[in-house]
Amino acid sequence: VAARFVARSYSTTFQEGTIGKVDDSPVTVADFAVQAIVCKRLLDAFPDDPIIAEEAADELRANSKLRLRVLEAVQTVMPSATSEDICSWIDRGTEREYSDRFWTLDPIDGTKGFLRRQQYALWT
Repeated sequence: VAARFVARSYSTTFQEGTIGKVDDSPVTVADFAVQAIVCKRLLDAFPDDPIIAEEAADELRANSKLRLRVLEAVQTVMPSATSEDICSWIDRGTEREYSDRFWTLDPIDGTKGFLRRQQYALWT
């Protein structure tokens, strides 16, 4: 599902939905959307498993324009998703307590390459 989202969205301009993080690395609408989708799928399949992911939804809560763009992207594969849903799913990835079993997630590894339409890796 995440791969399908990125493939479908590859032709859109993510520069408009790109923000800089504290470490100056970019985060895109696609990063947030893929993390929301993957975290939701993991929640459905493995509800007790913690997820350690790269993004948090704080920026989306503070930026309604960005939140709407992410919501629209997620709704291309999950039409009933709401803004509250996507923020909740993204924040499933903020777990930091030890567990014998957990998932790690970098929604798009190589965001700069993704933005340049060059090399990047994606969770599938």
